[in-house]
Amino acid sequence: MKQWIALAVVAPAILLGAEKETCPYGPFDLRSPAEQQASLYHKLSVTAEAVAPSGRRHAVEPVPGGSSAYPASVNYIDDEIFGKMKTDGILPAALSSDEEFLRRVTIDLTGQIPDPTTVQAFLADKSADKRTKTIDALLASDAFVDRWTMWFGDLVQNVQVSANSREFPNGRNAYYTWIHDSIKANKPYDQMVRELLGATGDSFASGPPNFWVRQIQPNGPIQDTYDNMAAESGRMFLGMPMQCLSCHPGLKHLETVNVYLKSHSRYDFWGNASFFSHGRAARQTDPNNKNLVSWLLSDAPASAPAYSLNTTTGNKSQRCGTCPTTETVNPYFFMTGEAPRSGEPWRDAYGRVLTAHPQFATAAVNYLWKEMFGLGIVEPTNNMDPARYDPNNLPAGQILQPNHPNLLNRLRDDFIAGHYDLKAILRTMAMSNAYQLSTKYTAATWNESWTPYYARHIPRRLMAESMLDAVAKATNVPVTYNVALMPAVTSAMKLPDPLDVRNTVYGRFLDEFGRGNRDDESRENDSSIAQALSLMNDNTVVVSRTHKNTANSTVAKTLASTTDPNVIADQLYLNTLSRHPTASEKSQAVAYLQSGTPAQLAQKTEDLQWVLLNSLEFLFD
Repeated sequence: MKQWIALAVVAPAILLGAEKETCPYGPFDLRSPAEQQASLYHKLSVTAEAVAPSGRRHAVEPVPGGSSAYPASVNYIDDEIFGKMKTDGILPAALSSDEEFLRRVTIDLTGQIPDPTTVQAFLADKSADKRTKTIDALLASDAFVDRWTMWFGDLVQNVQVSANSREFPNGRNAYYTWIHDSIKANKPYDQMVRELLGATGDSFASGPPNFWVRQIQPNGPIQDTYDNMAAESGRMFLGMPMQCLSCHPGLKHLETVNVYLKSHSRYDFWGNASFFSHGRAARQTDPNNKNLVSWLLSDAPASAPAYSLNTTTGNKSQRCGTCPTTETVNPYFFMTGEAPRSGEPWRDAYGRVLTAHPQFATAAVNYLWKEMFGLGIVEPTNNMDPARYDPNNLPAGQILQPNHPNLLNRLRDDFIAGHYDLKAILRTMAMSNAYQLSTKYTAATWNESWTPYYARHIPRRLMAESMLDAVAKATNVPVTYNVALMPAVTSAMKLPDPLDVRNTVYGRFLDEFGRGNRDDESRENDSSIAQALSLMNDNTVVVSRTHKNTANSTVAKTLASTTDPNVIADQLYLNTLSRHPTASEKSQAVAYLQSGTPAQLAQKTEDLQWVLLNSLEFLFD
């Protein structure tokens, strides 16, 4: 039976990422925007057809009747998504079945697969608002906090050791705890960012100072650190590649990368960096361990000098035309020219003006949309180009960047009006019928040019931590992780950074599934041959967990309670794929379980769960 799934598992490995050319400040894809878009839509379309082929029956059928008409609009997302499809004559997929919806929304909001009890209760619930109740319960769960702590930790690259800096486990843990507690308290997103940008205090005692520590450039003048702070805050919180401007003007360098930044100079970048020139970070060495270093972050007096251009060394090109020089650059925000108010600490001023600019909210909702829908309204999400947002005011020779510009504006405005409430905007997305469409497309013969219409749900491979947690949950064999200076961690989604378990079998599994290192390896959700081989053959992570002799495993508990092949098939499907088997699947599974002698039932039960763990349906949301 195991050979049945080999082709299905390996097939997604051909869905490789787009080729990219690397520049010292990138990497950036230097193909034309139109070529980049076409390549991305093709890749996503091929994946969708591999996971849920339009021409064949999918394991989880959508609800009937939805493919011949447009679903009702629940909110403005549906108005925009279905409105554009109506205008352009494109039909959406049917609404997802209850099983498909429950698994998807649970994975997206919590990073976990639903347990069998939850699945059965949801399917038995006949109330009209059961999807709404489920969304609200997931948003209120501890698992939601863990999932979005992981997301924000990725965004700000919280890691104990990177190429240039060291937070140490002490600082990493403080940062993780602050992020976790902020998400749990539903702290407004703009407040979180302002706290990071204006942070003061000891990096081992408080989380926010580690935003500065993470960007320290030890092998150059202090201006290099200021530049890192400006570049990374622009990338993280504005979705714009600012690093390029730190070494050269946009003109004649960024025309093919970002039209908006093309018109900005190094002086504009230095204006942003100058907000950080009043920050002071004092190195503090532990008297009992000279290799353990924290940083005390504070603000300089208002009379302190601004960003000086008198540098010729370090990691950037020469800042002054003729050195030595006494020239300095006072802080001003590159998008508006706004400067600190009288008496206002400069880093506080930067947090104020950055989070007040519409691009801040635009970048945030675009990030969140991609997490929920699999494709950003603007792609890439970290190379947003405001010069290409408006269909009525496009520069000559340029194409529109957002696939739904009006929806992007409405999401931005909703996020701002809702006081930057992450839960509220995620709820709006999950509640929409656009989000709840099926992956299977039955309305017509699928055309990959319909991908940016969101005419079907775009499936994504589970993120690395979700995959490992899903294997542990499906098999009922948990994992305990040892993390420096923290209590034992019982879920991969709770890991504070990628490094503590890197040299373990679980760390290798997470690496193979593209978790990245929050430094020079980005998180990826592509599939690969290594992933397929690991799922099929890794004895510790997967295979042994399907064995009857593994204490409390799903297989062991199931066989202890029944020898009925019908019940066994139901239990394995519920635990692994969060649904009941179809009639065809059940017939096939029962026939296999009944073949051979009674003594072979245990081995065949193990085989069946192994097959389900290696199915495309398990790998993708």
